[in-house]
Amino acid sequence: MRKEFDEMVAAGELPGAIAGVVRDGKILDWVVVGMQDIAKGTPLTEDSIFRLYSMSKPITSVAIMMLAEQGKLSIDDPATRFLPEFEAMHVYVGGEFDDMQTEPVRRPITIRDLLTHSSGLTYPFKGATPVHQYYRQYGVQRATPIGRMPDDAPPASSLDELIARLGKAPLLYQPGKQFEYSFSTTVLGAIVARAGEESLDRFLERHIFAPLGMTDTGFFIEDKDLNRFVTNYMATGSGIAPIETPEESDYRDHHRLLDGGGALAGTARDYLRFAQMIANNGTLDGVRILSEQSIDAMLTPHVTGFDITFQPIPFGYGFALGDATSDANDSQPEGTASWAGSANTYFWADRRTRTVALLMTHVLTMPERMLHVRQIFNRTAKTFLAK
Repeated sequence: MRKEFDEMVAAGELPGAIAGVVRDGKILDWVVVGMQDIAKGTPLTEDSIFRLYSMSKPITSVAIMMLAEQGKLSIDDPATRFLPEFEAMHVYVGGEFDDMQTEPVRRPITIRDLLTHSSGLTYPFKGATPVHQYYRQYGVQRATPIGRMPDDAPPASSLDELIARLGKAPLLYQPGKQFEYSFSTTVLGAIVARAGEESLDRFLERHIFAPLGMTDTGFFIEDKDLNRFVTNYMATGSGIAPIETPEESDYRDHHRLLDGGGALAGTARDYLRFAQMIANNGTLDGVRILSEQSIDAMLTPHVTGFDITFQPIPFGYGFALGDATSDANDSQPEGTASWAGSANTYFWADRRTRTVALLMTHVLTMPERMLHVRQIFNRTAKTFLAK
């Protein structure tokens, strides 16, 4: 594993990486290579803090299941129970952006739809349909260096403002019709805040991060921690180039939009603890976060989603579920629960063997050729575990 990642760093494909495999709480392999910031010559360390991006989604999905266990919501509840902004939603059925035809939703979006990305919502960068054009034209997005175009309308400044804009936007599909990767988990974060009766950052800290000992995970980077926050990079035709430094990052802004679908940051060790909790059926070091029944529900196939190579794969509540096909192409081992982030962070958890594999990098998966980093990691981890 070290050889693979050392070679990618030396070739200018990666700034740096932390990769590890843990079984039943014992570290079997742990590799730290490369730089936290190339220009400054700052090496990556165990304590470096990464942008988790969409690896925030499994955490927010767990928060929803915790609230279900507490009786504060049901996953079959309509989203409108907590989000009146969604009362009059319509679905795109045809026409161009300036002349869109829509129809009313046939049934409300449910929390279950949001957990499975079957809500009909989308992301502005996921396509070029009139619905995606609407998202860009009316600022149905948050401030992020990923996917925004110079002529897009100003993004929402708060979670409540984004929810209001989503409530007015046309849906791409009828609720429950099909998987569409989307703002669904962002909406779940708003439901966590309203059902839990506290801000999303406070709920996650009190109910997940503190109990699991995830001391460096959250929505904000304080000045004292800037020296540990990685510079973010993107692949170009001539190597990799920085797109966001710690000093200019919106993670420093305590008024930033709290997106439970893509705005957390944390260390490799912190996320390893979360993934171990999943592999241990909801518990870690004597602390129970979720019941085994809730973990079962999350890791049961409910729809067909996609894996890290965008091939079809079973999807549960917030997790992709590895099958024989994904195992064969090294995109996810069979029988594991997984998800990834746009800066090439990635993990999987296997409840059968209580094994977790974790990869943390800080170079965007766009262009898609960068996805091979995760496949190399999976192939190496699988070979290592087979021995």
